[in-house]
Amino acid sequence: MKAFYKLCLNGILLLALLLATDRTLGKLIEHYFFNEKQGDSAITTHALLHAKEDILIFGSSRASHHYIPELIRRKTGLSCYNLGRDGMKMKYYETLLKAVLSYHTPKIVILDLNINDFEVENNEEERLTTVFMPYINKNKEVHDLIYKESKKDYSLANISTLYRVNSLPVSILQHHLGMGQKHFNGYEPLVGKMHNIAKARHVENNHYKESEEKLAAFENFVEETQRRNIKLYVMVSPDMKTYKHNSIQTANQTLNKYKLRAYDYSELFKPDAYDMFYDGAHLNDAGAKAFTSAIIAAHLQ
Repeated sequence: MKAFYKLCLNGILLLALLLATDRTLGKLIEHYFFNEKQGDSAITTHALLHAKEDILIFGSSRASHHYIPELIRRKTGLSCYNLGRDGMKMKYYETLLKAVLSYHTPKIVILDLNINDFEVENNEEERLTTVFMPYINKNKEVHDLIYKESKKDYSLANISTLYRVNSLPVSILQHHLGMGQKHFNGYEPLVGKMHNIAKARHVENNHYKESEEKLAAFENFVEETQRRNIKLYVMVSPDMKTYKHNSIQTANQTLNKYKLRAYDYSELFKPDAYDMFYDGAHLNDAGAKAFTSAIIAAHLQ
């Protein structure tokens, strides 16, 4: 019996040590994570905790590389931040917007609509929970999203601090050492230009299929801005290709309910304007300056 009690005591002590280690290391990693100044996570952190700008830009990598907040600020006198993040889609934008609106109401919201933002996609839930996991106790919208998307991740994240941040140390070290892509109020300039490619501009993407969840997320996004009397611009930024099936027509069906429409700048530049593009889907810094100047003149002045 004595041996059994001793075993139980040792087990309790070991569990206490593991929990203390988990909390200590987890909090240490969190400290450096929430103080990152560069990288995608720094932009998400800004959105969830610090965004107080007049103009906020939402979208994926095409947003982060195409809209220049400093140029917008200089021309309009309004503060601006680019919240675009690589690889994200509509459910991310919706959650991010609701999180921002829980503490701040911007004057203008720009949503850069990717042509495939509504498409059915595998593993999106996993990517969402991975990106938002460190913020589970920082914002109610994020907390609720993780609970909805993965009960397993939700439970483990509330038990273990390390579980929330276990994938972060390498990127934290990289950004604290000044390595990787730099952003300026969320804008990540791409330097260089693509080479001439002998491919047709128009793409017959006949397998295009839209997700009902993403369509609902888009409608929620639009509705939230209108409920707060925020001026919303939905824009499709320049692309080297055009697509037979895309998100614009569907987006306009929702926007029409609010007397809004999507502004299609996908063909702003000619098909041979290689000096404006970094690759087939992203503008370089020169292209971003030209595009940002165009939307300022058309919509923000």
